Amino acid sequence: MTVLTVLTVSGCATAVDGIARRSGAADPPAPYQLLPSPDEVAAAVGDPLGPAGPPKIGGVDVLPDGIRDSSGATPLDCLGAVTPLMRVVYDGGGPGDRVQAAAWRDYSRFGAGLTVSSAEAGVVRMESAAAAARLFARFVTQWQACDGTTVTLHAGTGGLELTATDIRVDGEVLSATVRSDGGDGTVYPTEHAVGVAGDYLVDVDVAITDPDPARRIPASRAADLVRTILGKIG
Repeated sequence: MTVLTVLTVSGCATAVDGIARRSGAADPPAPYQLLPSPDEVAAAVGDPLGPAGPPKIGGVDVLPDGIRDSSGATPLDCLGAVTPLMRVVYDGGGPGDRVQAAAWRDYSRFGAGLTVSSAEAGVVRMESAAAAARLFARFVTQWQACDGTTVTLHAGTGGLELTATDIRVDGEVLSATVRSDGGDGTVYPTEHAVGVAGDYLVDVDVAITDPDPARRIPASRAADLVRTILGKIG
């Protein structure tokens, strides 16, 4: 189970079976239309992951809302670097900077021989391209300030500690490696990446859980999946 799954609470979300594709060039695609197919996820992460359920579709209310303030995570300003798609990270913008629509989906598979056991991919559409660019710039500043900072999650995780490292900006993609202690001293890395194009922000994380330490190595899987999704935005 991923951190995002643990921190998700029931909200006003709509779930649909399958992923519809863009049907008309005149209208911008809805976020759920941009979510990756299982084949696209597998190509980016290197393991065959299937949907863990239908996509969650709605407005900002569809984003996980298990943490709202410092009673849920400290330091709260670093939450967005270690955990994808949290509502408190995307919510709260003033006029012109609000979320218009959002969608996200889990993909997972557990078994021997897999390096990656799960991924989450989400797309958030802002009110404008300028609003998306401003939020992305804020993320860059926050993540860079949080490089090496350990975030303690208090809500529903028993004090799980996550540390953001290796913060990188490559054009329209911001990425990090998030390290967590498995409790026995074993460190499990998660790749986290956010990208921006037009009105949209794309937020992805990829959990690397291979029992073999030699294969439990972070790379560019999350960033590659972000770029796959960004490539669909016309």
